[in-house]
Amino acid sequence: MSRLIRGIAAAMLIGLCFIIAGCKGSMELNEIHIVHSVAIDKGKNGAVKVTAEIAKLTTGSQQPKGMQENTFYLSSEGSSLFEAARLMRAKSDRTLLWGHTTAIIFSADLAREGIDKQIDDIRRLRQFRNSTLIYVMEGKAYEALKVSMPNVSISSQALRGLSEGGESTALTEQASLIDIYEDIINHYKDMTIPCIEIVKDPVDNKIQLLQTRGLFAFKGTRLVGFMRGQETKGFLRASNRISGSIEAISCGPKKMVTFESIRNRTKIKPNVDQKLHPMVQIDIFTDLNLTSLQCDNIKINSKTIANWERELNNHIAKEVERYIQFSQKHKVDLLGIGEMIHRKQPAMWRELKKEWPEKYAEAAFSVKVHARINNTNFTM
Repeated sequence: MSRLIRGIAAAMLIGLCFIIAGCKGSMELNEIHIVHSVAIDKGKNGAVKVTAEIAKLTTGSQQPKGMQENTFYLSSEGSSLFEAARLMRAKSDRTLLWGHTTAIIFSADLAREGIDKQIDDIRRLRQFRNSTLIYVMEGKAYEALKVSMPNVSISSQALRGLSEGGESTALTEQASLIDIYEDIINHYKDMTIPCIEIVKDPVDNKIQLLQTRGLFAFKGTRLVGFMRGQETKGFLRASNRISGSIEAISCGPKKMVTFESIRNRTKIKPNVDQKLHPMVQIDIFTDLNLTSLQCDNIKINSKTIANWERELNNHIAKEVERYIQFSQKHKVDLLGIGEMIHRKQPAMWRELKKEWPEKYAEAAFSVKVHARINNTNFTM
């Protein structure tokens, strides 16, 4: 009986809410514009330029209601992202809905000066989802929105698919608004944002395509460097965030043996000596499968596999060492080594904290890789 009473009370409460709220917040399709992608560039005289990719909607009978036909663009400048977005509304005959934005692209020039103000403005707008993807590109960010992608009418769809593909091959990784918020607020580690590039179609040079490749490294909220393919792979493997990659070693002139990385586990052991000199041991355990063998004169046996594993150990270690060289050159702690020292040796960290960027740049790293070939896919 008590359940019935509670159910009736809940139904009455919900009904009362509907009566009070009414339909004031509802809008017809011909009253709104849905923003799908946003590009943020430097404007004139210190202003910020915002370009929005907006989906055209139809209410006709030829297509289902709300069908996305194509996109168009609105652009505006303001002293802040918030002001630019407000001024953009004056150029539109409809209300702009920002809550469906899938991707935000910052220009590298703006990011080098810092994106903290823009991130604050995005948080104030509140409509943006935490899952909105963030990218950075050299040149004008708005140009990426106007690149046509095969079978895709909206850039945001292409951007999400490209970053997922890059993530699965360890060429980049996704970064969402919530990831950026956490890195800025928690100060656990310096942050990275994936790179977007405009490239020419290898078949038809007149056609432009988008691709995601590499990561931009940030010191706080300011862009300081760019990690290319090998450095990105080394970083993702060292941070235990690699979800797939291909490793290749030579087996002859212009011939390669190719392996697929199927599992990866990383252990990072930082320490600080009495002279406040950081030392970091990185152990990487990775399992691989043989996927391609271009040399015909190789007999696959236990000795061959052992030799391949040694070569893979050296090959993967060099990728990680390239990342370490990059991070120490730019003084960016992308792995969160400082936080690990803070947890393990809090007294030492209190003395290191103020000079951590310089101390990190002088830290001694040791990388050991333990590669294991699980499956050769060939008869031994």
